[in-house]
Amino acid sequence: MKTTPRNKGLTLTLKVTAYDNGMVEVDGIPINVEPHHDAGRGWLGAAHVITTTLKEFRQQSETRKKQAERTQG
Repeated sequence: MKTTPRNKGLTLTLKVTAYDNGMVEVDGIPINVEPHHDAGRGWLGAAHVITTTLKEFRQQSETRKKQAERTQG
């Protein structure tokens, strides 16, 4: 997560990598690391990580918005 140009908001970038062997990574972190990668578990795990990250991003965005409102008003 980083601030936008001129500090007007936040940007969240997630990188999902799906390997030919069935392993899935989110931001370089392997999700399904069993010896025989279960692709289904990898995708479900990735969805969970992404959803959790998005929830945290929203909370930080709302906190930032409230702080900006306090400083303006």
